[in-house]
Amino acid sequence: MICPECGSEYREGFTRCCDCDVDLVVPVESEPDAQLVKVYAGTNPAVLPLVESLLDEAEIEFMKRGEAIQDLFAGGRLLGLNPIVGPVEFWVRSEYEDQALELLAGVDESHVVEEEFEEDSPEL
Repeated sequence: MICPECGSEYREGFTRCCDCDVDLVVPVESEPDAQLVKVYAGTNPAVLPLVESLLDEAEIEFMKRGEAIQDLFAGGRLLGLNPIVGPVEFWVRSEYEDQALELLAGVDESHVVEEEFEEDSPEL
């Protein structure tokens, strides 16, 4: 039995939540219906925020795996790839896979493109 308000679990025999004072309900067992697919894996700390920004702007929900552990083993940030933890991976729901792959098709970790600035700057 669980409380529909706070989510607290109770043993059999209890009927009300002692914190919320509401009737308990039987939890519904369900399989998660979201299938996640990996759409990007990389190690370049300059490119990872770009990937995140592209997915955010397209309003594609994503999950990152391995980013926090890169900070734990600093070699991942300094050397690019930490052989212990591997790359940072971006995962999206399967229904957004094609859209995410199309967005990220041009992302290349081998170099970071620098903007060209015009030589003609205004004189003060």
